[in-house]
Amino acid sequence: MKALIFENNTHVIQIYKKILTEKNHTADFVSDSSSCLDKFEKQNQQYDLVVLEKPIKIDESSNLEDQIRCTSPQQKIFFLSPYMTPRNEGFQSIKDTMDLIDKPFALISLLSYLEIKK
Repeated sequence: MKALIFENNTHVIQIYKKILTEKNHTADFVSDSSSCLDKFEKQNQQYDLVVLEKPIKIDESSNLEDQIRCTSPQQKIFFLSPYMTPRNEGFQSIKDTMDLIDKPFALISLLSYLEIKK
């Protein structure tokens, strides 16, 4: 599995790296929306999944996940957030490629969840 993970906490990145490496998975890490979009638009990277902390506004009319899906419509995106609910309007129409994991969670549980969903 190859993942793109949006995370700016270096301690959390190290934990992700350790767990993913133990399971023979790879990940690219980005800490801002422009770096994230660059992976898709300029570097033409392919990922089994993208992990975002929360919806991130790019401008008044779109979020980061909208921009990712414009470039790569079938890209699976997972949100890690205690502040979202899958019952938000419009969520069902994108359920095949977007999902939500509630916080708090154990990182090994997250890995298992992502392996099942990919």
